[in-house]
Amino acid sequence: MAEAEKAMTEEERLKADRKGHRERVRTHYLRTGLDSFEDYEVLELLLFYAVPRKDTKALAKALLRRFGSLHAVLEASLNDLEAAGLSPNAAILLSMLPQLERRRLASRAEDQTYIRSTGDAGRVLCASFRNRSDESIRLLCLNAAGRLLKNVEISSGDVNAVHFSMRKIAENAISTKAVSVILAHNHPGGSLMPSAEDIDATNSANEALKTVGVHLLDHLIIAGSDYCSLREEGYL
Repeated sequence: MAEAEKAMTEEERLKADRKGHRERVRTHYLRTGLDSFEDYEVLELLLFYAVPRKDTKALAKALLRRFGSLHAVLEASLNDLEAAGLSPNAAILLSMLPQLERRRLASRAEDQTYIRSTGDAGRVLCASFRNRSDESIRLLCLNAAGRLLKNVEISSGDVNAVHFSMRKIAENAISTKAVSVILAHNHPGGSLMPSAEDIDATNSANEALKTVGVHLLDHLIIAGSDYCSLREEGYL
């Protein structure tokens, strides 16, 4: 009986220590923000909100050792994060962060609601594709004045496995009453060179949009913060 009481007391002590440590980390964040944090402390704080009863400092350090950097941890797949010892909830939390940042940047870029040049389109689309490790196809729908009506993902998939859907492209253009559109897709590998398939898809989209009275202004290939305009390259 005495041993059980002693064990319970030790468990309670550890719980109190954890709670006190977490409060100190939160207070540190509230006072200084993340700029003063080490990378493991950033992960440790994030994991507080998905791992309520575990030493997240040790877990954060283990993740950094396994993946090599904070950037790599946050871009790891759900399966890899769970294999590294995270619960499904914790893995989902970390995997959401790059996607949330991409949405934030895209939303901020769309505050500039008029697309009047390739540069305007490039800024909006680079933000939309930020941190994507898979291929994705997007469509910008514009009115007659060039105001951005919709920035929508048409399809996505593994690298080199994404397909253009002419039906979805036309449907989005029609549903937004767009006068013109800009098609875009990313090359996660970093190359801005259009492939034969990219050129064929551009021509097919151009013909499909003509039948519904919509003008294809351009098709941009995005790689990181750079882009290539197929119109400027003479393919459209």
